Amino acid sequence: MNVGFILTSHTYDGTQGLNISFMGTSDEGAFELRFEQEKAVFFVNSDSEFNLPVKHERKPLALSDFNRKNVDALYFSRLSDLYDAREFLNEKGVRTFEADVRPAERFLMERFIKGSVEFQSEQVIVEKGVRVFKNPQIRPTFYNPSLSTLSVDIETSRGNDLYSIGLHYRDRHREVKQIFMVGENQGPLEQGELSYYPDEKSCYLAFEQSFKKLDPDLVLGWHVVGFDLLFLERKCRSWGMRLNLGRKGREVYLRENSNNRGWNADIYGRCVLDGPPVLRGAFFSFENFKLDTVAAEVLGRKKIINQTGMEKVKEIEHRFREDKVALAHYNLEDCVLVTDILKETDLINLITQRVFLTGLLIDRVGFSTSAFDYFMLPLIHRKGMVAPNILDMNRTEQTAGGLVLEPDAGMHEGVFVLDFKSLYPTIIRTFKIDPYSRLNADIDTVTTPTNHQFSGSEHLLPEFLKELMERRAEAKKNDNGPLSQAIKILMNSLYGVMGTTRSRFYHADLPSAITGTGQWLLKETISFLNAEGHQVVYGDTDSVFVKANLLKSEGRALAENINQKINQMIREKFKVESFLELEFEKYFNRIYLPKLRGSDVGAKKKYVGLLENRDGELEVYFSGMEYVRSDWTKLAKNFQLKLYQKFMKGEDVEEFIKETINDLGSGIYDSDLVYQKRMSKKLEEYTKSKPPHVRAAQILKENQMEVPGTIEYVVTQNGPMPIELNPTQYDYEHYREKQIRPLAEVVLEHLGVKFDDLFGGGQLDLF
Repeated sequence: MNVGFILTSHTYDGTQGLNISFMGTSDEGAFELRFEQEKAVFFVNSDSEFNLPVKHERKPLALSDFNRKNVDALYFSRLSDLYDAREFLNEKGVRTFEADVRPAERFLMERFIKGSVEFQSEQVIVEKGVRVFKNPQIRPTFYNPSLSTLSVDIETSRGNDLYSIGLHYRDRHREVKQIFMVGENQGPLEQGELSYYPDEKSCYLAFEQSFKKLDPDLVLGWHVVGFDLLFLERKCRSWGMRLNLGRKGREVYLRENSNNRGWNADIYGRCVLDGPPVLRGAFFSFENFKLDTVAAEVLGRKKIINQTGMEKVKEIEHRFREDKVALAHYNLEDCVLVTDILKETDLINLITQRVFLTGLLIDRVGFSTSAFDYFMLPLIHRKGMVAPNILDMNRTEQTAGGLVLEPDAGMHEGVFVLDFKSLYPTIIRTFKIDPYSRLNADIDTVTTPTNHQFSGSEHLLPEFLKELMERRAEAKKNDNGPLSQAIKILMNSLYGVMGTTRSRFYHADLPSAITGTGQWLLKETISFLNAEGHQVVYGDTDSVFVKANLLKSEGRALAENINQKINQMIREKFKVESFLELEFEKYFNRIYLPKLRGSDVGAKKKYVGLLENRDGELEVYFSGMEYVRSDWTKLAKNFQLKLYQKFMKGEDVEEFIKETINDLGSGIYDSDLVYQKRMSKKLEEYTKSKPPHVRAAQILKENQMEVPGTIEYVVTQNGPMPIELNPTQYDYEHYREKQIRPLAEVVLEHLGVKFDDLFGGGQLDLF
């Protein structure tokens, strides 16, 4: 038997009918599992009458829909027939079930294959260097691949000129660094192989040849799809060629996401990991997602050229003309930085662990609704049921979120934070909440505090969550960070999937039972604490902030006391075993709960606390404040941090505020005045209103410069200007009023001081 890891899937109509193909990698190299003359399927109610205009087979099954009505299966020998039948039945008003499930995913999920596969076939051929196993026998196994990576980066002029292509390849045995440069030979590169070519086309073809020879599993880069591959694809088309970087010489297909959210690339037999979206999808957070910023934070290294905008372009053009070796060094280092970032963050390991958990392949591992389908569909089929199409779900009902208490605004001393560990997953386990148990609520009924009913014995998700929690505990014990994080991401997504109308398993009772029980639980916890004579100053979804006349060391005992009361109450009142666990999370020596601006009520989801670190020193902790938000300038974040460091320790803040305003007007903070804002749609789609970042983007376009997905701009005397144009004449009054004043007033109000009074009550002039 052979073992391997599946990278990509492909479904297509061949000469003999429907083919499903999986490209993967193994210790012996790349392979293809090709299943020929397969059948695609969806379901209809048995009493449905129609005459389909396409070839199909209708077969009665011992299955029913969620309303207990029997269903038949419709089988198709061609994918195009399935699409035509689906459209025809939709137009005729005939309800279908699971007609939107991808055939390749259905093929794997019904066999419980999650990334790793064991296979053998009597028909093995070699096509363009790839072993092809025809109609193999397959079954699930565990195989942890060592994936080869190739990081690619190109350098160009401000126009449409290709200067160089860099690659950094790495597998378990070797490392390759190469630069392909257009133009005359100006010498070798010490750090890698540098080759020169007379024109752009010959340069690209040399790169393509090396790329295919190295044959990577993963293609890495930084905005590699929307810039590097898109640029090369356009170049290839201009030469009458195709960008054929897929295995078996297949063409790369690029497509733009909806709402201007970047680009995707389909590369046959390979997966693309594009730095910024992959890091965001794994919940990494940085000041911004520029390569320079992320490399500095993760690796402690910077890009060789750190200029931005036109200055960066000019430097690249200068190096191309005068010092091609220096340009090659810069090009190669950008490739290496990406490889090293993904290695240091262990991101590839995290992604493969998510594949092992969900079954979804690398390019779809972030689709939580599809991951839920992958788990749930095969199991409900074995329970005798089929699921609806996603678009057929009832989307009218809304569900309340978690309970957020109005904070007791002001400064508080000695506050314990008690937090329910994995609140929603443990509620699901305790009250047996899942789509299947809802349908069988009359069997061994469990009633939630919200009076929703589920089956105490006929359920699927609670046992899966039990397994996940046990595996996560083991992963933490073994210091397996990627597996622990992968499980956490999956567990946290399960409630979200049941609560979204974009899921075929959505029903309002599911999220209502979960969030409603969470609200009830928080209220009961507060009642217990009040009865013990403690004061709850704030609460949010799964945590309570308690002012208790206790020592810090008594926090765990306080949580355990409440745990015993809650678990006893649940056993007695609801006749179920409780898996809920309240933990002592942290202790604030002091905590400040600010007021909502312009109001006397406390601001929800915002606070600043003073924590004792491992060295016994007091540190400021922010939650929900501007300091932790990406849409405020570095000026505001640094100001707020220093302001609260002084305020929380009882130091003078008035003089600090005045000094900051004076320094702002003198230009000391000019490098900290940059705003960042993502474009939520294409530039031309902003018609009704044009906020500052859109106006800055418009200026970029007018200057024939690329409009990135995230716009960086400063506010000048002439309005918002993109940083690429190196603007000056900053509007310091804007920054004082919009970035400094709002933050300062939150603290000054508590101290009974007005912002303008710091400057003698007169209008402050920064010029």
